[in-house]
Amino acid sequence: MRLKPRFAAVVLMLWILAPAAVSATAPASAPAFAVKPYRVLLVIGDQWKDPTSSLIADGAEFQDLVTLLKSWGVPFDIARLDQERLSLSHFLNADGRARYGAVVWDADQAGPILTQDYGVLARAVREHGVSLIALADRIKEPVIQGLLGVRFRAFHPHSADLRVAEPHFLTQGLPDPLDAGDISSAFKGRVQADVEGARVLVRQGAWPQATIREIDTETRAIWIGGDPARMLSYQPVRTLLKRALTSAIGYALVKSWTDRIILMMDDLGNAQNAWLEHWHYAALTADQIRRCILAPLKAHNAVLVVNALPGFVDDRSRSVVPSWGEPFIDGFGTRQDYRPTKQGLDEGVRAGLIEIQSHGWTHMQPDLDSPPGPWWGSPLDGERAEVGWYREFYDTRRNAEIPAAVQALHMRRSIEGLTRQFGTAPLAFATGGNAVSSSLANNTWRIAAREGFGWYGGYLGEDYAVQGNANATAPFGGTDDVPLILPAPPDGHDRGVSLRPEGFAEVFAAHPKARYMGLDEYIAYIHAVIRSAGPGLELEIADHPRFGRFLATRPQTWSLHLSDWLRERMTGGSWILELDGRTADFRPAEWTTVELRPGRSVHHLAIASGKGR
Repeated sequence: MRLKPRFAAVVLMLWILAPAAVSATAPASAPAFAVKPYRVLLVIGDQWKDPTSSLIADGAEFQDLVTLLKSWGVPFDIARLDQERLSLSHFLNADGRARYGAVVWDADQAGPILTQDYGVLARAVREHGVSLIALADRIKEPVIQGLLGVRFRAFHPHSADLRVAEPHFLTQGLPDPLDAGDISSAFKGRVQADVEGARVLVRQGAWPQATIREIDTETRAIWIGGDPARMLSYQPVRTLLKRALTSAIGYALVKSWTDRIILMMDDLGNAQNAWLEHWHYAALTADQIRRCILAPLKAHNAVLVVNALPGFVDDRSRSVVPSWGEPFIDGFGTRQDYRPTKQGLDEGVRAGLIEIQSHGWTHMQPDLDSPPGPWWGSPLDGERAEVGWYREFYDTRRNAEIPAAVQALHMRRSIEGLTRQFGTAPLAFATGGNAVSSSLANNTWRIAAREGFGWYGGYLGEDYAVQGNANATAPFGGTDDVPLILPAPPDGHDRGVSLRPEGFAEVFAAHPKARYMGLDEYIAYIHAVIRSAGPGLELEIADHPRFGRFLATRPQTWSLHLSDWLRERMTGGSWILELDGRTADFRPAEWTTVELRPGRSVHHLAIASGKGR
């Protein structure tokens, strides 16, 4: 039955294997079995090196876990055992019910952490139904071993591969071995543990490396072993972890990024092309942008992210002026006219082919005066030829960090300038030349998050910033877990198009199956808020008021994943899906694609028994 037009903008549509009839019946009753809350507690030891819990920059498995959970869309909190003592209140809401469906345990009990009562974890699992997923060798505590049904012995190198031991929901569809194509396997680490009541799913040689134990009919204790320094670099192990979350909670609503590419081009509006000898070229014309960039983008239904600069350092006035000002002849005798560049960018923005993000304010040092300067008026083969002057967020000329206040000013001016020039505030940020200040006080990622950016090579938010760079998605990029971030050919800059115009379109032949998306889309998903909305399988999906703007006018898709044990409990019954007050018949398949149509900032999804409908 077709929906009436007045509902078209507000209804969350679910596409299942067969067409579903949609009706306006009253909500059905909740399932006759326990449904865990859709939220995870990530427990770590001393991996969070920032004592203020505002910057994640360790680069190890903790940072990888946060990246994956954000990219999948799984809601989570973090507990750090170097600062917090565990209590039952960590795992429960004020009403005494479980706050989390699962705990992901990444805390090394042998590390420098506070004295802990691990018995509260056992109570949360056994008495309140919070499932446990433990990683690698973080299983030395006897209470955790007892929950998992394994006994830790040691951790030593070994060259054996991770092989599937038996078919199971967790290993379904995974290649064997899980670490095929790994580098020099002699350097792998391997956990040695005895099994005491758990089911072995993956082995490395003779030793188990993935196990599952049923605490009760709906609570699981899962161990995923391996080398913590490299296990998450294997796509199958990441998929195993994602499936473990579904098994632990019973269900998951996650985002997939297979064959998704984000193309990025830097430097448009930058002064260095006029003054830096080895980076010298004429600014792109509107015709070049139309023919070499917009035409192939349109032909492939693609989006290009342009990291632009609204401020130009004007040598005559010794001040920062708008980038798209009057033409001039540079010191090399080249006519530079940035106005046609702006015209071409505007056409791309209006057509939905170009997305403007921030590359900073000027791409230039904030201090162009002090020794060994001044840069102003210096000869082309003198100070002006030093690349360090053309880095904005770390002083590579003087080998010094840029103070936090100065960085913040430049970020604000970038947001203000790009918003005024292009009509939309940038949500993503990238520094010129990847030059960043990394100390906690002056950390560029932390400051960018505070100034309102939502991404810079990693997640930036009101809660914390994940330090990254343009390649921070490796080895995740281009997998189901994270979109592939590609510098637009020929060289990731407008320089490449100026010197070899035909090179830009080559990317589409190199990746013919990909969908080329913008950063606004990725930012909207990693900032979406999913939360349990009732005692049954009920979820709210809320767009972020700032970072979710992409989803305000476009549909979004999620994958609803049901575990094997939950589907077994749903067999033989009648089920309905309730979507924003409307209902549809529902068949419990393992995977269901959920499409959310625009028009609402908060969507409601519920699956319930259809008895008495």
